[in-house]
Amino acid sequence: MSAPVSASPNLADLAPADEYFGHMKMSVLGITNTIRDAGLRIDHGDNPEAIVSGLSWTEDAIRDWEKHFPRDPWILKSLTNLRHVYERVTSPHGVDAQHRIGSWIDHDFPATEAAK
Repeated sequence: MSAPVSASPNLADLAPADEYFGHMKMSVLGITNTIRDAGLRIDHGDNPEAIVSGLSWTEDAIRDWEKHFPRDPWILKSLTNLRHVYERVTSPHGVDAQHRIGSWIDHDFPATEAAK
């Protein structure tokens, strides 16, 4: 279980910009950009199933990030943005992904607005 997110994190709680996470070795900025780009691809009409499948590497990177920096408040922001992307995919695969991220938020960030 992760530590609760504090109101004002210590600098040691934040992942450095040059730290890389998950099997794809994604930076925090790379994670953020991948989630944003996935939303733009949905807007553009790209195949939502392919987008959801591709985001599995981003989920892997966020899990690794959280393992190393559990108090980093940007993790919750990234998970919330990822859930919003999944909410736009109405297929069973998208709904499953949305529920998976929602459960993750509920479990690891239970005292936050995002978990409500």
